Amino acid sequence: MKLLFPTLLSVVWGCHAMAMTVDESCDAATGEPPLVWYSSQDPSRNSTAAEEFSRAYPQIPIEHLRLATGALATRYAQEREAGVINADLISLADPNFIAQGMANEWFVPLTSDSLPRLTEIDPAWINKGAVTTSLSMLGFAYNSEAVGDTPPTSWEDLLAPRFAGKIIMGDPRNVPSYMALFRILRDELGADYLTRLAAQQPILVPSVVPATQQLAAGEVTIVVPNVMTVVRVLSEQGAPIEFVAPDLTTGNEFETAVSAGADSPNAAMCFLSFLLSEEGQTAYNGMTSVSPFPGTPGTAPMPSNYIAPRITEIGDHATEISGLLGLK
Repeated sequence: MKLLFPTLLSVVWGCHAMAMTVDESCDAATGEPPLVWYSSQDPSRNSTAAEEFSRAYPQIPIEHLRLATGALATRYAQEREAGVINADLISLADPNFIAQGMANEWFVPLTSDSLPRLTEIDPAWINKGAVTTSLSMLGFAYNSEAVGDTPPTSWEDLLAPRFAGKIIMGDPRNVPSYMALFRILRDELGADYLTRLAAQQPILVPSVVPATQQLAAGEVTIVVPNVMTVVRVLSEQGAPIEFVAPDLTTGNEFETAVSAGADSPNAAMCFLSFLLSEEGQTAYNGMTSVSPFPGTPGTAPMPSNYIAPRITEIGDHATEISGLLGLK
């Protein structure tokens, strides 16, 4: 178990991180305990990123743990509050958790001195002690055998009379990014859009993951919201399902932060630098997610009208949006 008491190397790194180059951090990582990475990204993407890192830096052992964002945030916070640091760095899509961690000084401040590639990224993706490393677009999935010759391609298409009673909707009260999406659709398409969607009598479910399995079996026609990472697994198994990310959308923004006081601080900074490299971005995002670095090869394109989810503001809109969707 990694304890809160930092090693001598951790103290030295903490005092001189500004002066340490990436190469120096990677060299200094040799001999540190195995790097532990917590990430709520798609398991296959975590594995690919870890494998590519090990190929580039075989002298730095890495272990990774994958849990859903909420469970991962809870685990990390409970460990820190108990005086334990197991994760040398963490990647997840929860800005409220990141804000809590920064307030508690759980994360190492990031600078362009220690991470030169920060100068190449839009400042909107840099958040003091965290940096956005992946964006998973929200859209909807449909069964290609059930929609006929004219599949839906836009949010407005979901309002077609032929889809009434054939839509499964993930409960936005359970998932902040879903609530963010519906807030954006309200703002951009009008409140009437949400009431008309509610009139389609969608079947409300707490999670779209099992619902997407129903979609693959042909039991329903559309699942909304959805993400490519969920659809991809079943699609690759031959299920007749497709994913659509309309130009107007938002997404799950995965931020990565390095733990202050970690046992393997140099390895953590070396890995984060790798994750921000073109090779690391391609490995971590693949074709299912968007890189914050435009044009990164092998990654999904950024929708033309992407709007930030602004999760921290959701509480101001949740009651109205739930009402428009007929949720009680």
